[in-house]
Amino acid sequence: MKSRRDFGKIGLPKGHAYPQLAYHPPTGFVIVHTKPVESPLPCRRLSLKRVKGTRYRPIADFPPSISVKKFLLHPRLPLLYFITYVWSEHVNGPVGGDWDALYCFNLNTRKTKIVARRGELVLPDGYRRAWLCELLSASADGKTLFCKAGFHNGEPVHYCLSKFSIVDRTITIIAKLKTPFS
Repeated sequence: MKSRRDFGKIGLPKGHAYPQLAYHPPTGFVIVHTKPVESPLPCRRLSLKRVKGTRYRPIADFPPSISVKKFLLHPRLPLLYFITYVWSEHVNGPVGGDWDALYCFNLNTRKTKIVARRGELVLPDGYRRAWLCELLSASADGKTLFCKAGFHNGEPVHYCLSKFSIVDRTITIIAKLKTPFS
């Protein structure tokens, strides 16, 4: 397929397509979120280039089992936050995934840091486990993220609009959602 060869020529990961495009006006970076054309694992990746650049560069180098699920660009600061999930193939079943980590990539320095991993979130009372599902917005100073998160304390899982502090990894429930999508 010609489009796959073209994607490789501009620096996107081999065999990846279907880019989701984002633009960060303060830095002039274009970010693409791609996924493999053929793979049982999601293996989604982030790449970036300057708006007038000719080649994309990967934002991080992950093994195939790690996939970038969601990302968020800070509107003013040179920060790109992203959530990764770890995926595995089951012998006689579907592919399964679990939250891995939250990262922050500095667009100016091109340095990535881990903000929080599975098991490191400071949870509200009454919950044993939580994970980040989707990043919605960031505070002006970049130290707080608003997100959709899953909370577990037995059955059922509660999906909530939440506030996450990057400083101390505390996650606070703003409101419980009736479904994972509302």
